Amino acid sequence: MKKLKTLLGAIAIIGLITCFQSCKSDDNDYQMDDQTFVNQASSSNNFEIAAGTLATTHSNNTLVQQFGSHMISEHTTVGADLSAIARSKELNVPTTLATDQQANINALIGLTGSDFDAQFINMMIVSHQDAISLFQNASGKTGVRDGDLRNFAGNKLSALNAHLKEAQNLQKQVQLP
Repeated sequence: MKKLKTLLGAIAIIGLITCFQSCKSDDNDYQMDDQTFVNQASSSNNFEIAAGTLATTHSNNTLVQQFGSHMISEHTTVGADLSAIARSKELNVPTTLATDQQANINALIGLTGSDFDAQFINMMIVSHQDAISLFQNASGKTGVRDGDLRNFAGNKLSALNAHLKEAQNLQKQVQLP
């Protein structure tokens, strides 16, 4: 009888250990790796700066120019924050744009006036929607592995949502063709 109790106790302990091991979070449970987030966030951020710079020279509308300057200022600060965190984690911070973002910049370069304004505002709305999605995913419990990057992403969401609302309001205020 004593052997049976000992055997049942051992089986229960093995069962508990197996349960804890299977319930334990695995590094593969994250939606994206840290470097992927840094690459995408950096490219998104650099796109906002590049497009904002074009808005200051290619638009004739003061509201669009001001929004462009605002994007340069805000996203330059975000870029510096991201770079500091990434470098402290020994992650590479790319300075180039993703192919689709570079194509959007190339499309804006050839435009001026109200044609520029319409494309720029539409791109700002879409790019901020994409950035919000990226940062929401990264900031979730299973977003990125690194806690500092997860916190960074979560802390930037309110500003990205504000930028989206500003772009949507700008679209309403500016007379577009």
